[in-house]
Amino acid sequence: MSTKTYDELVREVRLLTDSIANDPEGRLKIRTAFYDKYGYVEQDGHSYGRSELAFLKWEIKRGTLNPIDNTKHSGSVWWRNTNLNFIFLSELAGMMKENNVVNPDAPMPVQNWLNFINDPTPKNWYIAHNSTILDGYKRYEGCVALENDVEKEFLNITLYRLMFAQAMVEEVTIFPELAEYIADPRGIGVTLLTKLPDFYPPNYPLTKEDLEVILGKEGGWQDDMVFIMNTITLSHLRKLYKEASKWNESPFLMDFVKTKSFLGIKVSKPVYGKREGMPDSCSNVIGV
Repeated sequence: MSTKTYDELVREVRLLTDSIANDPEGRLKIRTAFYDKYGYVEQDGHSYGRSELAFLKWEIKRGTLNPIDNTKHSGSVWWRNTNLNFIFLSELAGMMKENNVVNPDAPMPVQNWLNFINDPTPKNWYIAHNSTILDGYKRYEGCVALENDVEKEFLNITLYRLMFAQAMVEEVTIFPELAEYIADPRGIGVTLLTKLPDFYPPNYPLTKEDLEVILGKEGGWQDDMVFIMNTITLSHLRKLYKEASKWNESPFLMDFVKTKSFLGIKVSKPVYGKREGMPDSCSNVIGV
């Protein structure tokens, strides 16, 4: 029986994340090992890690997780920190489970990962995953200033796509029949979408030419899909973020949407990384 304390586990996880901070493939190896243990493939043959690992491979392909001092292709402070913070909190939960350590004061995302590990369902996975991602969005908003305008726009798109996918699992939506394919983390939907450049461009940083693509304004079937998904999501953005803030116990999510009224019509837009009152400095604090 383990005699390790919570504080000892925190130190172990910090050593782990420090060791892979400049090693994108090392990050992937750690997350693959996590889902080898907690992917629960025996349930239906598909791991809960399927969508996360597909997204992580896309991040690596873009070069966002490269070392900042990489002379050939520098990484992104925001993407690196958000991903490493995600690894820290989820790995801490895994270590707590393995060592039978309980701490009610552990961060909320850690508790959510423990809930998923103990009761693996699509809803619990999304709460664990998205509350951890949102923790990173809040912590590192000041780092968005280092990104260009197109990348800032894309960070907002990435955020509301995540919340939209969770909504399809949490409740009936306009596309309930697609939830199994697009939203379920065990499904193939995210794997496919990350291979479609109109949904997730493979280059970093994004350019002005990429803006028309990620907004679905170039034409073609991929662009039509992007445009439809963006339009549906944006038309319900405030409601979506309000519900997602409850699911993920993240009330600050409402700070990332701005609503204006014109002639009685309310219009909402995402404002993450470009809003008044956002942090004016970039945090590099990872985990607990």
